[in-house]
Amino acid sequence: MFWVVRHIWRLKMTSKIVKKTLEEAHGVPNAEIDFSDKSLVHMDDMNRLWTMRNITRLTLSHNKISEVPPAIANLENMEILNLFNNSLTEVPTSLSGMSKLRILNLGMNRLRSLPRGFGSFPLLEVLDLSYNMLNDESLPENFFMLHTLRALYMR
Repeated sequence: MFWVVRHIWRLKMTSKIVKKTLEEAHGVPNAEIDFSDKSLVHMDDMNRLWTMRNITRLTLSHNKISEVPPAIANLENMEILNLFNNSLTEVPTSLSGMSKLRILNLGMNRLRSLPRGFGSFPLLEVLDLSYNMLNDESLPENFFMLHTLRALYMR
C-alpha cells in the first residue's frame, strides 16, 4: 500500500515539475529542456510543449515513454532530441520533418522498424539507433540517403 501511495505522489510531483519547467522555458531563446529520469510513461502533460518554437534541445532519456506524438514535429528549431532508454516501439513519420535536427538519439528502445521517409532529415549528423531490434530489412529505402550523417550507431 505504501508503494502505491508513494508512486502516485511521485507521478503528481513529476507532472508539476513538467508543467513548471515548460512555463519557465516559454519565451526563453534557444531553450534546452531536460526531463530525463522522471519516470514519464506518456507525454500527455506536455501539450504546451508542442507550441514552443524556442526549444533547441529536448532530453527525455531514461523514462518509460512508449509513444512520441506526431506533434513533436512542431518543434521547428529542435537541434538535439534525446529519447534514449525508453519503451518506444515506433516513431512518428513527422519526426523526419524536423528540418534543423542535427542529433537524434533513439538508442535502447524497442524499435523494430523506422517509418517511410526516415532518411529525409536535411541536417542530421548523429543518429543513435543502438540496442533496438532493427536490421537491414527494417530500414526504409531512403535511409542510406542521409548525406549529412557523420555518425551512425546501430547494434
